[in-house]
Amino acid sequence: MANRSFRIKIGRAPNLLVLGYLKPGEQELVIVAGSKENIVPSVQILAMEVPFGVRNAIKKVPGFLRCFPNLETLHVQSPRIREESTGKVNLKFWQEGGPIKCVLQSMKKLFFYEFRGSRSELTFLKFIAERGRVLEQMVVVLASECFSSGDNVNAKLKPLADAKWSSKACKLELFRSPLTNVSGPRHNHELAADFGFADPFDLKYYSKAERISRSGKPSAKQDQYHKLSMEPSC
Repeated sequence: MANRSFRIKIGRAPNLLVLGYLKPGEQELVIVAGSKENIVPSVQILAMEVPFGVRNAIKKVPGFLRCFPNLETLHVQSPRIREESTGKVNLKFWQEGGPIKCVLQSMKKLFFYEFRGSRSELTFLKFIAERGRVLEQMVVVLASECFSSGDNVNAKLKPLADAKWSSKACKLELFRSPLTNVSGPRHNHELAADFGFADPFDLKYYSKAERISRSGKPSAKQDQYHKLSMEPSC
């Protein structure tokens, strides 16, 4: 990934509700709002493109999230890494980084696109699951080229299913992406310019994909929503 960094400045924007796609690792976020806390409390929907094979980019994600303490919906795109991975982060990195207010108190929905099964992707999802006290929905869209069978999905996502979910009511939904060779987020400029849509990042392309869920009786630690094996889409 190129070392060039672009600065994004956010001034006094009390009505800014939606922001994205931000790119930790490529962009530097500067809050110019007259507050010592460097936060934008109005933002409720945020989209980020995070290369989970680039350690320096992942390490910037907590700082970005702390800028939006009232965030309710987070969209994360995991782009394909063209060059060799520059490092991974484990769950300890997320756990020891200090509290992230939006994850603990306000995040209700997480959409993760083009999951490829890397340890860094999985630890991020597990961290959100174990810290998201008010999380209601987690949608994970699996990259079609990386998963050939239900067993493969089960093996990769078992740590997430076994996590100690903070919100017992959270619904985990898994889909196989209908797209191939996805290198970045899908953009729809018409939708982005139409303020009638509450969430312009939720294009719902995954709703036409193959739905994945887990069969069998859930354990005491897993409610009926945390499922991981193949079944046809409805």
